[in-house]
Amino acid sequence: MKPVLAETFGRSESMVGRRIAGEYILVPLVGRGADIDSIFNLNRVGAFVWEQLDGRTNGSAIIDGLVERFAVDRETAEADYVGFIEQLRSMGAVTGPSSL
Repeated sequence: MKPVLAETFGRSESMVGRRIAGEYILVPLVGRGADIDSIFNLNRVGAFVWEQLDGRTNGSAIIDGLVERFAVDRETAEADYVGFIEQLRSMGAVTGPSSL
């Protein structure tokens, strides 16, 4: 198993995710407000992953959910998950990793 799949990540308190008018967006918080110039729009898969990042569920379990819920093979789900986690890390949107 790839190391990142055994790790758990949580959502950073500096990023808020919301479903608005059928769209799921991430909004970075700065100071006392939101940085509206840096809003990120997530697709259904990204929103699913974001909602699973609870600091307790490891990547392998999240990928199991992706394979079960979406029409995707495990190899593609793993590659997409790892890439998405790296994007979230680079934005400071996740905390962790921690290993269970």
